[in-house]
Amino acid sequence: MKTAICDHRMPKKALKELEKYSDRLLLLPSFEALAEPVSAHPDMLIFPCPEQRILFTHKDYLSIAEDELGCLEFNILAIEEKAERDYPRDILLNAAVVGEKLIGRLAYISRSVMSYAQGRNMELIDVKQGYAKCSVCTVAENALITADPSISKAAKLGGIDVLDISEDGILLDGYDHGFIGGASGTDGERVFFCGNILLHQDGERIVDFCCKHGKEAVSLSHEPLYDVGTILFV
Repeated sequence: MKTAICDHRMPKKALKELEKYSDRLLLLPSFEALAEPVSAHPDMLIFPCPEQRILFTHKDYLSIAEDELGCLEFNILAIEEKAERDYPRDILLNAAVVGEKLIGRLAYISRSVMSYAQGRNMELIDVKQGYAKCSVCTVAENALITADPSISKAAKLGGIDVLDISEDGILLDGYDHGFIGGASGTDGERVFFCGNILLHQDGERIVDFCCKHGKEAVSLSHEPLYDVGTILFV
């Protein structure tokens, strides 16, 4: 069963379209410890480890996660560190997995996530961008899209195929712009975009890059791209 985990505030048109591709949609409630615009973003609230049927979340969000995600039959575990509204105490779970590589500002990623990655012998890629998961659209095992220079440079050095794009053209209330990772999500066959990918100035390049790596780019609405904190598939 394919499950998509989303912010409960995800635009309704995009959610309705996503239903066509998912067996089940799970919507995350907000977490008051985080800044309001990102308070229900999956990439801020959870870090799933599908291979081990484990899902990490914040300790003060644990009961909510258990209520909303218990149907997944994952072992939902609370990290030790306490989340706070301000950076960098809000990025404890905001690390991107690309194949067998973990990308993030590693000094601030939860010890639980780091232990998981080290236990799997994942390659650790340290970057300046704290919102790494937000900033990375994972296209394939060895391919990603980003507008962040530090991530792009480090990923290329790690042998990852990177498509560099403009940071403009992605909306997020309360901020100058959103992130491509936050406006997308990847399952086994497709890369989904919350909005119309062709409205982005690099839209055609993004579609071609997805095709290059054997993925179909799917626009979930006709609206501009909107950062919903990543659509997570498990």
